[in-house]
Amino acid sequence: MKNIALKKVGIITMHKVINYGSFLQAYATQYIVEKLGYECEIIDYRFPNEWHFERGVTGTSGVKKYISNIIHKFGIKSGHRKKIKLNKAINKYLNLSIPYNSPSEIKKKPPIYDIYITGSDQTWNPKHTKGDDTFLLAFAPDKAKKISFSASIAGNNLKDEYKSSFKKLLIRYNNISIRDSGGNNIMKDLIGREVDVTLDPTLMINKDEWSLFAKNRESIYSNNSYIIFYLITHSFDVTPYIYELLKKLQEKTGLKVYSFSDIPSSFGINYENCADIGAEDFIELFEKSSYVVTSSFHGTAFAVNFGIPLYSVIDSLDIADDRQISLLHKLEIEQCLVPVNKPFDEIQPIYNIEKEQLNLDKLRADSLKYLRNALSN
Repeated sequence: MKNIALKKVGIITMHKVINYGSFLQAYATQYIVEKLGYECEIIDYRFPNEWHFERGVTGTSGVKKYISNIIHKFGIKSGHRKKIKLNKAINKYLNLSIPYNSPSEIKKKPPIYDIYITGSDQTWNPKHTKGDDTFLLAFAPDKAKKISFSASIAGNNLKDEYKSSFKKLLIRYNNISIRDSGGNNIMKDLIGREVDVTLDPTLMINKDEWSLFAKNRESIYSNNSYIIFYLITHSFDVTPYIYELLKKLQEKTGLKVYSFSDIPSSFGINYENCADIGAEDFIELFEKSSYVVTSSFHGTAFAVNFGIPLYSVIDSLDIADDRQISLLHKLEIEQCLVPVNKPFDEIQPIYNIEKEQLNLDKLRADSLKYLRNALSN
């Protein structure tokens, strides 16, 4: 029989941000698309780049960037070692296109695919993208199929300065799904209707598949003997409350803490800094943990994927950035949401894992159905 060429899919996402969640969601999207029978590439668009720096995104450029890259190669600091390991994972696991370094460069000579996907992470959050229309597939040919899969706006309103561009480009999409329920307020305003809400790609890979991914490296963690502490502050800052919460949990359980950031010594927490571990180690760390204390969306996502007792700390239940809230509501484990200053003895991190996993399986099936239909229709 004559071989039928696979359709080729290009994914635009934030795959090179030095962040575990950013890399793992890109890998997961590629993995799922390939599992559905397509040839797949991650479009190697550098984010952030000079265009973003000029508009206020934090980062180094020019000579400072060159010097920084040289220093990082020595791996002196934990952040340097993390960057080395994540870049190694990016080159090992992702199918990358030729590199693009600016919006104008990708528009001038766009990559050619049968289908273009805006991937997950905060690709539609102007707080980070500054409205970069690359993530809205402005570079893709008019007649090409365009879809989004779990793109995150991370809020329920959009500044007026971005509405015209978003609306113009969103109507070019054949299918749209977003990751967080609150984003549908924006969608109704821009295109007059709600769109599908699908899972973050990291949740599309089940715990057994992630376990196999972790086994690409030798095991280094023991089962159920520690607490993970994963603090992210770029969306909202829940310190010092989250430190106080962690201290009380450690006092109650007597467990060691693995932390992805330094913890002020004044809190008296016994911990080991794990900020420089590799992507495979990150997965194994979550898989074998006893508790997760986090303000991170992906910290929350990996905890629930493995059915780990969870303290998902948020600013408040009315916060515009509803990523953690949206996910835990859908899984029916809202008791794991911890708004700042909630008394420790009122928090219930334990949940019915069997029920939660059944809910997750259903959401996974619904999201897979959306993606399969969007790619094939």
